Amino acid sequence: MGDERKGWAGPDGLQVVAVRLTGAHRAWADRAGVQGETAFLVTRRGALVGYYPTVEQLAEVVDLAQLDMD
Repeated sequence: MGDERKGWAGPDGLQVVAVRLTGAHRAWADRAGVQGETAFLVTRRGALVGYYPTVEQLAEVVDLAQLDMD
């Protein structure tokens, strides 16, 4: 099985994916001060925007109404 992550796409290359915070994701989330076992990973055109542990925190930086399911 390949990497079959599903997530949401937004304008201007925005991507949002729910990820388990293990391996490299754990290391990057730790650097950002994000705790927990899962988070929303946000990228724009492949560049890291950030990790957000809750929908509420995600909504502070992303207009959720503009997201479409991948």
